[in-house]
Amino acid sequence: MLILRDGRETMNRWMKQTTAAVMAAGLLMTTSLSAAPAAGGDDMAAILPLFELDTLAGGSSPGLADGRSVTSAFRYPASLAVLGDGALIISDSGNQSIRTLKDGMVTTVAGADLGLDEYGSRVGSMQDGSAEQAAFHGPAGLTVDVRGRVIAADSANHAIRMLEPAGSVVTIAGTGVLGHRDGKAAQALFYNPLDVAVNNDGVIYVADTLNHVIRKIEDGKVTTLTAASKRIVEYFPGAVSAAGDYADGPIAQAKFNEPSGLALDAKGNLYVSDTGNHRIRYIDFASGTVTTVAGNPKVVYGADGVYAEGGFEDGPVGRAAFHTPLGLAVTPDGGLLVADSLNHAIRYISRGIVTTLAGTPGEAGAIDGPAAYGLLHSPADVVSLGEGEFAVADTGNSQIRLLKPYSYPAGLKADGRIRIVFGQDIIQTEAEPLIIKGVTFVPVRVISERLGYKVHYDRAGKQVSLVKSGMSYTLVNGSTTVKLGKDEVHHTVQLQEAPFIRRGRLYLPVRFFAEQTGLDVQWLADVKAVLLRSKP
Repeated sequence: MLILRDGRETMNRWMKQTTAAVMAAGLLMTTSLSAAPAAGGDDMAAILPLFELDTLAGGSSPGLADGRSVTSAFRYPASLAVLGDGALIISDSGNQSIRTLKDGMVTTVAGADLGLDEYGSRVGSMQDGSAEQAAFHGPAGLTVDVRGRVIAADSANHAIRMLEPAGSVVTIAGTGVLGHRDGKAAQALFYNPLDVAVNNDGVIYVADTLNHVIRKIEDGKVTTLTAASKRIVEYFPGAVSAAGDYADGPIAQAKFNEPSGLALDAKGNLYVSDTGNHRIRYIDFASGTVTTVAGNPKVVYGADGVYAEGGFEDGPVGRAAFHTPLGLAVTPDGGLLVADSLNHAIRYISRGIVTTLAGTPGEAGAIDGPAAYGLLHSPADVVSLGEGEFAVADTGNSQIRLLKPYSYPAGLKADGRIRIVFGQDIIQTEAEPLIIKGVTFVPVRVISERLGYKVHYDRAGKQVSLVKSGMSYTLVNGSTTVKLGKDEVHHTVQLQEAPFIRRGRLYLPVRFFAEQTGLDVQWLADVKAVLLRSKP
């Protein structure tokens, strides 16, 4: 069996596989887009701009440490699931272990310590037994059945394993040898399975990634649900390899390319991250069909065929683009979250529209703050925690991140007045903000002084300059022209509506000034408040 090198091989395997898919396997065919499965409620879509990104656990570099979440360490966590008691369970792939996060504490619950290799990473192996004796090799996708048992896709062992509530680990299916064989679970063969899902009847679905198929484990038997790819690719003269394919239609005829993420919806149907094809697919067991929910990869013509190339685009599902999507989570409102790994983003599909919930597409990093401006690094999974919160396996950062809706500060209630909120602080002002022609105006001193700007009026009180760190803004009563200056270099911009004087105070459009100074601006309609948050 393969031994992990420098702790990054599991993650690199995903990267290499999906890069190879772009170069050699993401065959493009005519896309059929299914509108019904992509439906979702409006509630979450309405608050997407208010989500915030935080760090739940994990340090700034890969490692292994239990204890308080703020001092804990992971090595490329691959997948997440939630236990009945609310604990978050984590497949810590590079540490060859299964761990939990509950009440701010991280605990290793299974995975033998077999020592370190020459690169300082934990050695993987395959062994059943007690939590202390059991060994994993690149544990990836996780799910929890109705009895509280944790089922894991043990990817480099080419097996499906189970962690019992009492702590023992058993192998459900697979022998530790790669291959493709149906039949009795103990004799079945898999090839680098990366995710699992289980329904209420105990049926386990497997994303058998490098076999490019979806498998099923039921009553101790393994069957293949979808068609195997017969595609062979020549990477360079004399070097060939099997590759995935793409086809919608009847389940038994549908084809996938490195399926790597699974999620069951309320109907018991299955969403699939068709990773190598950069698409999200849907298996409808009632109709017996596979359709494409979202994703429209760019067509690339190579010497050995036509391929799909990852990209990024929000919008209608038929136009949206993904880059190596992995983990999936069905949201309480019926939408779907996607860990869009090589876009370093979490995407949201609802009512036929794809939007970006968190991350800055194409930019990897580890920055908290308003979710649209935060940074992730190759997120591999996402799971609902309840109460509108979601946990993210931020694989490239070796961290567990938290997506949560912005929480209103205490005392912010609908009382008919317009409020200005900065982060968690309600800004107090003697003069209430005003809304004119849909534009919110505030007295200039309310926001400028809070942000550290010095305010200078001319003698007539009709012109004001705001100055900070060499940057100046000059506004004139009744004029839509604003003069901006930085180190003696000036230019002008135009406002939608002009500042005005009322009761001796100069009012300016809050959104213009806030955005000019690098703040995120949102309107809290239910409490009539303007929310200002610092961007990372």
